[in-house]
Amino acid sequence: MSTDLMRCVLLGILISFLSLHSLDVQAQSPEATAPAQSDEADGTDDVSTLDLFDEDAELTKSGWLQFYVSAGFMYLDGDGKFSARLPNGNEVTIIDFDRAGLKETDSSYWLTLNWRSANSRWGAWFGSWQYDVVGSRVWEDSLPIEGTEIPVGASVISDFDAKWYILEATYSFYRSETVDTGIGIGVHTVDLDTQITATVQIGDQEVKVVSNRLDTLAPLPNVLVYLHWKFAPRWSMVTRFGYFGLDYSDYSGQMTNFHAMAKYQLSPRWALGAGYQFVDLDLDVEKDDFTQVYDINFSGPMAFLRFSF
Repeated sequence: MSTDLMRCVLLGILISFLSLHSLDVQAQSPEATAPAQSDEADGTDDVSTLDLFDEDAELTKSGWLQFYVSAGFMYLDGDGKFSARLPNGNEVTIIDFDRAGLKETDSSYWLTLNWRSANSRWGAWFGSWQYDVVGSRVWEDSLPIEGTEIPVGASVISDFDAKWYILEATYSFYRSETVDTGIGIGVHTVDLDTQITATVQIGDQEVKVVSNRLDTLAPLPNVLVYLHWKFAPRWSMVTRFGYFGLDYSDYSGQMTNFHAMAKYQLSPRWALGAGYQFVDLDLDVEKDDFTQVYDINFSGPMAFLRFSF
């Protein structure tokens, strides 16, 4: 997926969240259906339906924030391997996260949007993050990629880039002033992109023999459970656990995603938080010449800033 297209998708999601929130605020406002009055009649200026930058954030009847955005960074560590399974059953390792000398850790962005309806138990949640790592190894088996063979003994540099995009419709089955817990159903899209550059040594010269990409965009159904808990004044925490397991089309396998975060409320609109993220990816993707096999988990701490509308 191109960068421009992904930016358009993220912008569209943000606009959708804002539109849903604005409609929800209008629905709960008694003035939303009242006849329009001129400024001269009531002596007041025009007031926006949704005050985004007033002193207080928009809340549900139970006192929960309706719409907020969290942005920050994570420091992830990768473990496992990404390989190609050949038709004869042999597996060729492309990235080995356990091998000594590989840069296994990577700092990444963390972005989430959360919306709750003020008039029902429904809501929505969007999350996105990235993991990018580079490794090199000497090829021990030959591997065909789009008609080009990577020879045995070639020096291969692999740039592994994984982006996650999760969009969930959520339903709160219990909501009080201190606890909000429920489930979510949606789509968990993984954008996997591996750049492979192979070179061989001919005398004193290093010659590039292959430079290609292995791309996979896997839109996968996902379910999650979540818990929000206000355990002290200004302090709260949230945990989410997501899972998919399926075998359809060219995809088979499972993925689990878990994160736990604690937040401190700096002001009615701003909060500072920290947490921990864990992702386990066990996925096979059928290609023309081989099967891409992902058996990788990622984990690490995060820090973020939250703004409430």
